[in-house]
Amino acid sequence: METIITSTQNPTVKYFKSLNTKKGRAEHGVFLTEGEKCVNELIKHMPQMLQSVIISDDKYANIAAFAENMGKSVYRASPRVMNAVCDGKTPQGIAAAAKIPSFDTVQNGFIAALDGVRDPRNIGTIIRTADAGGCSGVVLSPCCADCYSPKALRASMGSIFHLPVTRANLKSYLSRLLALGYNIACADLDGDTEYRLDKYKTCLVIGNESRGISPEILSAATHRIRIPMYGKAESLNAAVAAGILIYKILN
Repeated sequence: METIITSTQNPTVKYFKSLNTKKGRAEHGVFLTEGEKCVNELIKHMPQMLQSVIISDDKYANIAAFAENMGKSVYRASPRVMNAVCDGKTPQGIAAAAKIPSFDTVQNGFIAALDGVRDPRNIGTIIRTADAGGCSGVVLSPCCADCYSPKALRASMGSIFHLPVTRANLKSYLSRLLALGYNIACADLDGDTEYRLDKYKTCLVIGNESRGISPEILSAATHRIRIPMYGKAESLNAAVAAGILIYKILN
């Protein structure tokens, strides 16, 4: 049965709004994903994580019914209330709260690891590219942006629900991969442009947008690689660079 919400001061609205903040997500262990595409991907690939759904448009009645059949809470709100709930400037009329999943650290296949990437849009875009490229998972260092922030979720376009994304001490994680015979390929401005790597035994590391990979992590590299620059630009956006390197290694 749906619960009707008419006030932006409703406690449930305040709860949903809190999930747009890092503090709120940490406190509740829950995140909020917005829009038809992301909600559908959540329901399709991680239905066990779904907690509740809020809608303001009748065209999402099928999603609401699905949630009700799972015994989850469903809320119907006015567009004004939905605007208060959602982080996006033009809400699509649907959002869902879901538990933050916990995955074992990925230790097989081609892996993308991020060292201090701070822009949530870069995080989301790299997750989406890793998904498209067939990566086994994405690993984030502790100082990376939150992959469940609204900007990261929008940029991932639902891909965050397709593959494991974990947060780990990157130095220790790479040491374990080295013990398994992995190549650790670090993106570095002084790296090589010619290389061939076993895509099933490689971890690609992408560094911070301005500082690159930290010296501690760079010291674990078995390969330092870069993208050749033919114009006057010295470097590329972290997400763009990750996409090029992922597909180069895969092919």
